[in-house]
Amino acid sequence: MPLVTLNALAKTIQRKLNVNEKEARRYAEIVMDMFGYDDCIIDNMLDHSDRRLFYRLESEGILNTRRDEALLCDGTNWRIRYWEFQKNAIFSSETKKKERNFRTKNSTVALYNSHTIYSSLPETAWTTRKTHII
Repeated sequence: MPLVTLNALAKTIQRKLNVNEKEARRYAEIVMDMFGYDDCIIDNMLDHSDRRLFYRLESEGILNTRRDEALLCDGTNWRIRYWEFQKNAIFSSETKKKERNFRTKNSTVALYNSHTIYSSLPETAWTTRKTHII
């Protein structure tokens, strides 16, 4: 799926929350300031008003939450909550644009799906060197 853009998110918010264009754009700017170019952020960086907006967007299917647990050195569990874009809702049939193609000198190269490319690599592709215990 393509990256979530400010315009695509604003249009989705306007449609799902039934708000005017200016308010939808303001909400989209808040969300995009938090996410940047990522599809997932940690909940700890939100303040109370941002979290309320995120819960509202979650109820409309624009955002989703997931939770992980990490085991700390003292044996206690630390719960980490993440917010993720629901790209299917953002790029639904109403707002989805045709896939763009980049033209090179003699051929057309379609935009790639980074998730598919990275998940198709073997685990050894991510190791740059092995450490040896002597």
